[in-house]
Amino acid sequence: MSEKVYMVSVVRDFEMYGNCILDNPLCRSLNIVTIDNREENLGIPLRYNCILDTLEEDGWIVFCHEDWMPECDLQSILSGLDKDCLYGPIGVFVEERRNRDFIFMHGEAKNCRKDGKSLKTIYGVETCARVDCFDCQCLIVHSSLVKKYGLRFDEKLLFDMYVEDFCVNAFEKYGVISRTIKIECTHFSRGSINARFHSSLDYVREKYKGGKKRYATIVGRHNTFGRNIDKPVSKYRNNLLGKVWYWLNK
Repeated sequence: MSEKVYMVSVVRDFEMYGNCILDNPLCRSLNIVTIDNREENLGIPLRYNCILDTLEEDGWIVFCHEDWMPECDLQSILSGLDKDCLYGPIGVFVEERRNRDFIFMHGEAKNCRKDGKSLKTIYGVETCARVDCFDCQCLIVHSSLVKKYGLRFDEKLLFDMYVEDFCVNAFEKYGVISRTIKIECTHFSRGSINARFHSSLDYVREKYKGGKKRYATIVGRHNTFGRNIDKPVSKYRNNLLGKVWYWLNK
């Protein structure tokens, strides 16, 4: 018997949410958990933690944005995976070297505007690989891992960096590894880097300044945190030359 899969979203745009999840035939077998955030507009970590605190039955928890559309059978993909890891479709890993660090993106996801225009596929170096953290569009964790370590989202982070923090916190404290897996999906959002984002970035920089390693966000070029962020850093360029360099230096 397949394990339950809970799909959790904090929702303000119900039209988009309907198109991506509620009316999506591929989600019919999943346990949909809808959190209506239209009136209170509370921070997403607070909403997510309420689910972690009240979920009674074990299973996979897919925390995803209202504008994230799975285009595959998530239940089949998650079946048999190691429950002691975190998963997502796309993320980044910072490889620390003597003189310069390198930011590598792994995984794969389609991205477009809210109206579906400007669709493009974002490819990382490897589809399935270890990463430091994922983009906030989707994070997958098994409830047994949450209970094992008492994992929680940091409620001081309202709408940015909360998934990055969740992954890094799990690794820093308990050695939990994050991995990208092959999930066909589309994210109907371009995102934005604004003052709120930079405030959240400053917060995690302070929080992990004595961390085990250097980390990065998937957005922006040099948005790193943890350990020595003053060290020179380069972001992997997703082209043939970049792939050749990566494999030669792996």
